[in-house]
Amino acid sequence: MTDCPVLERRYRRLLALYPRAFRREHGQEMLAVLMAGAKEGQRRPRFGETADLIKNAIWIQLRPNVRRSQPTVFWAGVLMWLCAGLRLLGVPLLPAMPGSVGFPLEIGISWGVFALLAWGNGRGYEWARVLFTAWVALHCLVLFYDLVHLTASYSPAWTVIASVTFWLVELAAVLLILNRRSQPHYGHKPA
Repeated sequence: MTDCPVLERRYRRLLALYPRAFRREHGQEMLAVLMAGAKEGQRRPRFGETADLIKNAIWIQLRPNVRRSQPTVFWAGVLMWLCAGLRLLGVPLLPAMPGSVGFPLEIGISWGVFALLAWGNGRGYEWARVLFTAWVALHCLVLFYDLVHLTASYSPAWTVIASVTFWLVELAAVLLILNRRSQPHYGHKPA
């Protein structure tokens, strides 16, 4: 065990990444455990400790805040994160013309939109539910217009199948968050 104020200050900076309510409840205990595990004369947190504290802080900030009594919202969040992952892999939202590829900026922005909406829905924010529903409605209109008028005969079959599959995953997520059983999740104020 060490009594180094520099090390304690550095640990406190890492713990500041956690939400305020979490720090209030667990901060002193975590700091005590970290200080007790430090070697004599240690002045910096070890790399593994730093990586673990940052990883866990990010997880606590981003994890869904869904009660177990609302599995519809949980599965909707899983589907939204699946959409975000598919966008990150470059799965097209709309059928693509032969030879076209998704631009990294477009893929990154749409991944960010899905990630933000998945996070917001997991936390029970009504704005996230409304925006995701509007996003999927707009995607429905554009996809159907594209399939009927523009690219149905010009697009490779795999892009049409991928786009429709992607749309079905989005639609399933919307149906889950608009389900009557999901309503209590959006009616509360998150902590």
